Amino acid sequence: MRFYGRTDIGLKRRNNQDSYAVFSREGYICAIVCDGMGGAKGGNIASGTAVKAFASVIRKTFAQKDPAAADGRAIKALLRSAADAANREVYEKALSDEELDGMGTTIVAAICTDAGCFAINIGDSRLYKRGASGLKQVSKDHSFVQYLIDKGEITPAEAAFHPNKNIILRALGVNSTVEGDCYTIKEFEQLLLCTDGLTNHVTDLRIEEIMTMQAPNGRRASLKARVDKLIEEANAEGGSDNITAVIIEKD
Repeated sequence: MRFYGRTDIGLKRRNNQDSYAVFSREGYICAIVCDGMGGAKGGNIASGTAVKAFASVIRKTFAQKDPAAADGRAIKALLRSAADAANREVYEKALSDEELDGMGTTIVAAICTDAGCFAINIGDSRLYKRGASGLKQVSKDHSFVQYLIDKGEITPAEAAFHPNKNIILRALGVNSTVEGDCYTIKEFEQLLLCTDGLTNHVTDLRIEEIMTMQAPNGRRASLKARVDKLIEEANAEGGSDNITAVIIEKD
């Protein structure tokens, strides 16, 4: 598998509160995307702290245990353990500094090994997969508008323009504990992890077109070119938020 990620401040914000990491070692790939909140200082610290803490648990675990020996159940347990560690780090840091009080972050993360690909999310940063049936959102937003959709009070189309679409109902680091949702990802050619700075401006249809974009020579464009294009289009449509995108693609 190949991968590439990038984050961009966008056109309206003074600082970038998104953080991400994507890395591989023998037997696995891990990608993490976080979108911080809590003011200019707090959001940046929350997302950066979460990414670092989450990645540390993954690296340490697989340094001691062969990824090939972990089945899906074990990897999902690892994802939850890493999220718990990240939540604890952010929560305790917020308690230690009044300026950071109430900070938190979304998180979406995926691990791919020989046993398959698995993911976890908290908040409204998203995981998509693209396969033979097209682009599909795998993660489910922990947001107020998603709650209204689930209740049948609004449609997904109405959610895109809802005045409270940025309200999230679950975030990492705000409380002493938080529960993430885990997923098994099957039948895909590409994965996309991203923050709402992308999805608030670029439609799923356009995202899919960019993820399969061709270069002038007729071959599929490089991963870098496709990630850059996603961010370019989000900025072209207003760039009202920080934008982060990571693509993982099967060889």
